[in-house]
Amino acid sequence: MNAIRALSLRLRNWYAVCIILLEYMKDYPKEIILKDKSKVVIRPVSERDVKFIRKFFSEIPRADLLIYKDDVSNMESLENWFTSPNYKKVLELVTLSKDEIIAKATLHTEGLYWPHAAEVKLIVHPKYRGNGLGSQMFNLLLYEGLKHHFQKIIVRYLPDNMSFSKILKHYGFNPETVLNYYVFDEVAKEQKDLIIASYDLQNWERRFEFYTFIYGK
Repeated sequence: MNAIRALSLRLRNWYAVCIILLEYMKDYPKEIILKDKSKVVIRPVSERDVKFIRKFFSEIPRADLLIYKDDVSNMESLENWFTSPNYKKVLELVTLSKDEIIAKATLHTEGLYWPHAAEVKLIVHPKYRGNGLGSQMFNLLLYEGLKHHFQKIIVRYLPDNMSFSKILKHYGFNPETVLNYYVFDEVAKEQKDLIIASYDLQNWERRFEFYTFIYGK
């Protein structure tokens, strides 16, 4: 009986993973369902989103924005991000709830000198945290990293960002280095550490190794 239950659980897990991957394979925009059963839409960023992204960033705690080297609450910085060819963006996504941007995520190679590596930046509006949105967007960026044949994903974060730290712990990201007192928190008036962690995408791919078998990709 225990063996039957174990097999049943494994089959349910297989089914859940298949559903997730099938959803990721769909073209954008993607509609996803959060833990509270609400529906949101994830799509690529467009230039018309600039003012709405600025509004989004204005509602994010300043401490959460320290991972950006530019002042993303500044309109000029945002416009430069969209128009400058120097910013090496692989994919930039926003999540919308009733036409309001509630999360932003980027997969990029800006500032990285290794062709096999990309960096993930992810911010969710405080009102929508703890509802599974961050995890779903993070999954999507990892999948996009596989599609673009990256081997390593890098993240930078502050140790007191508990929600993001929880996602990283779930995937098994390994801290590579800690830059002590590297960023200055203008609100708290103190210097804070910046942690740089990495993840081998092949580990993530092995969780879904049936993908190659089923779809031949």
